[in-house]
Amino acid sequence: MNSNPFALPIKIGTLEIPGRVILAPLAGITDIPFRRICQEMGAALTYIEMISAVALNYENRRTLEMARRHASEKILGAQLEGNDPVAIARTVKTFDSMGFDTIDINMGCPVRKVVNAGGGSSLLRYPDLISRILDAARAATTRPLSVKYRLGFTRETVSVEDTTRRAQAAGLQMVTIHGRTRSEDYSKPVDLAGIKQGILTAHNLSEQEQQQQQQQQQEQIQLLRHQQQPLTAFGNGNIFSLSDAQKMMQETGCDGVMVSRGALGNPWIFREITKGAPEQVTLEEWLKVVLRHLNYQEETYGDTQTAAVLMRKHLLWYAKGFPGTKTLRCEICKHNSLQEMRNLFRDFCKNHPADLVRIHATAHDDHYISQ
Repeated sequence: MNSNPFALPIKIGTLEIPGRVILAPLAGITDIPFRRICQEMGAALTYIEMISAVALNYENRRTLEMARRHASEKILGAQLEGNDPVAIARTVKTFDSMGFDTIDINMGCPVRKVVNAGGGSSLLRYPDLISRILDAARAATTRPLSVKYRLGFTRETVSVEDTTRRAQAAGLQMVTIHGRTRSEDYSKPVDLAGIKQGILTAHNLSEQEQQQQQQQQQEQIQLLRHQQQPLTAFGNGNIFSLSDAQKMMQETGCDGVMVSRGALGNPWIFREITKGAPEQVTLEEWLKVVLRHLNYQEETYGDTQTAAVLMRKHLLWYAKGFPGTKTLRCEICKHNSLQEMRNLFRDFCKNHPADLVRIHATAHDDHYISQ
């Protein structure tokens, strides 16, 4: 038996996923090529990009493209956002008919455009509407259903326990809790104690009961408890390494972690956490993964200027951790074809030994708002 809890399978309702490290749905990021790379690295569950319930109901072409699934994706989730229970239910039915294995309702997105429209984390200000949305979604599908949310809208209006209870009452199978409020930006440390309060509620445990369980044989006890608990609970926020994931699980009692910004330019994070050992990524392996990502990009979008533009952000995130990557990043923005980008990375690697180990690099400091 694997002693690393992150490598253990877990159930989300009737759906069993092979591990406890999953990729967050990220707007503009989690398309088919990136999901395939993360799946190959050990992400036990991935989602399409967050989709607006209104946009899908209007059958917007771009939205329908975002909902595409590659034949290799054995398990795939969908996430939607909105504030109209009727529109939410209609979209959930659509996702159900499209064959998504699990469906998530977003109540955590902090982006101003989404919040101003009444979606995402804006919903945390309206607890009764939360219940109406979750009840409507639950009535629309028998598939595993989840909700992702923050601790509250502001630090003065923390509502994580109430939101979790409403998810339980609606009959959901999973919650993912991000350890900040909407008003707190990403420079604010994740509030693990706040996540813990939500996890305790999800698991129907008191803090004393949780501490007693954590003192016993971790894997066996947790497996037994997972068969009985009403909600599977994942923690989210600032997971950039194995130690971050371990701290999240130890201090909150969560069942697993959802990785957001930590996967940008570093899909190896899924393998690292699942294996329970720090990754030593060599230049040779780094190049192979980058080229494979470029290949998947071409399979999905063709070798077009649009494909190259969409790929740039990923290449800029990859281009860290080796000597000379600053110059490489400058060059990336000058190229408008995937083939030119392949040649650029191959030429870069000719100037360094293949066994050169990448310095741990993340998108932690990049200006990116995860969902």
